Amino acid sequence: MLNPLKTLSLLLILIIIQTSAFADHITVSGDVSGEWNSDTVRVIGDLTVPDGENLLIRPGTIVEFQGSFAFNIKGSVSALGLLTDNIFFRVADTAGFYTDTIPDGGWRGIRFDHTRHSNDSSVFINCQFYFGKMVNDDPLTGNGGVFYVNVYDKVSISYCLFQDNFATFNGGAIYLDSADIAIYNSSFSHNRCGLAVAPWGYGGAICSDNSNPDIRWNIFDDNSSTGVGGGLAVRYKDCNLYNNIFMSNTSGLGGGFGFLHIPEIHYRINNNLIAGNSAVYFGGGVANLDASPIYINNTIVYNQAAYGGGFYCKDSTSPGFYNTILWGNMANVGPQGYLFEIYAQADFFNCDVEGGSDLFGGSGGGEAFTGAFEQCIDTLPGFMDFGEYPYGLADHSPCIDVGSTDTTGFILPETDLAGNPRIYNNVIDLGAYEWSTVGITDIIEMEDPVKIWPNPTEGKFKVQSSKFKVEFQRIELVDIFGKVVVTLESRNNIDPVELDISHLPSGIYLLRTSLENKTINKKLVKVSH
Repeated sequence: MLNPLKTLSLLLILIIIQTSAFADHITVSGDVSGEWNSDTVRVIGDLTVPDGENLLIRPGTIVEFQGSFAFNIKGSVSALGLLTDNIFFRVADTAGFYTDTIPDGGWRGIRFDHTRHSNDSSVFINCQFYFGKMVNDDPLTGNGGVFYVNVYDKVSISYCLFQDNFATFNGGAIYLDSADIAIYNSSFSHNRCGLAVAPWGYGGAICSDNSNPDIRWNIFDDNSSTGVGGGLAVRYKDCNLYNNIFMSNTSGLGGGFGFLHIPEIHYRINNNLIAGNSAVYFGGGVANLDASPIYINNTIVYNQAAYGGGFYCKDSTSPGFYNTILWGNMANVGPQGYLFEIYAQADFFNCDVEGGSDLFGGSGGGEAFTGAFEQCIDTLPGFMDFGEYPYGLADHSPCIDVGSTDTTGFILPETDLAGNPRIYNNVIDLGAYEWSTVGITDIIEMEDPVKIWPNPTEGKFKVQSSKFKVEFQRIELVDIFGKVVVTLESRNNIDPVELDISHLPSGIYLLRTSLENKTINKKLVKVSH
């Protein structure tokens, strides 16, 4: 039998060992390579992985910058987090981060600048990046709050989170120049670029210059730029843009994203949901300036701008829209689209366009519209309005089985935005989702049992049953990701119910109301003040 004193001593030793392991940290600066296998890596100066060397960062590591320091990669990095054990990149002190003209409050990002291609690929999986901040007066280097990749292709980013990052010029989270990298399954939120006055920013989350990146299965939510592309800006060369969600992003032009100055189009914009974005001036959903990309099976809905709520075209562009839904977008002029000059046109094939081409604004709109407009419809799309995919097609939708019969050259992905087969029954549907793969039946009634006003709203709105003396048992507000953000339990009167969602971000919400033993779902649009 162990002596009680010895047993206590052993327990104390074990506690000390466990506590030491939990609190383990190292301090680094200058050249680094080998392996980081500590709880926390404290960075006290600029870092460099030398040419030909590799740095391995283990799951669960916290890389904490003690100031505005950069992480320069001349060799390669393997940051291999796990789904349940991410790697974190952050700054120790965020004071001053939101003052955009000083470097305080952030770290200066991970920089690949002419890294030699003889090095191994750099891979970032299950990483989270916060408070990257690139403040610089030089337009060549003041880009990329977290990643700056210049003349280098061997970088892969997947299952990562980018939140609250900033760059003076372009790419609040990621900036690419001549960098054909892969960005998959990642989330971008609250990233920003550009100043309130010049320089204007391009690509609140990502800016791609002279590159052909592969950008798939990402979520761009509430990012902003002061110039073009609240979520994404693509310039000089186009890219694969498949199965992404752009929600509640804002910019001067192209609230969701913008394509600019691209002489030749080689890739496709496929299966993207572009909803609830806004632009101060032109193109609440997307902007095309001196670029004519091909849009296939996108859902562009409930975006807003002063001119061209859904899309904007300028500089003799002629983008093509196929199997795309343009609905519910709002603008002072041209709610669904705005064609700036008579030579800026667009072609539409098998699309559902609210108001048809007659309502396109600009010098190239209305009677001056000369683009193709073939096999298009102008009918309420019949979205499901609830569930995991609120812009999927309900059973009654007129957008089912009316897509292009010939998909040659579409370069279609294998699946729709829900991850199910893109074509069902040999006929493609309109929008980002195939009806048959959603599997939820139509619940929309002929009458309108619930009224909401005003809708869109800047914050306060009222809800009332249109049936006499019918009370609400429960009211829920659900965001685009399926999270319940407001709950109101049973009411004891039949008067209008007033709610205030001024504290919530702008975007599209589902209002779920329960009355008379059934649930009624309505779409609510929250706009900025």
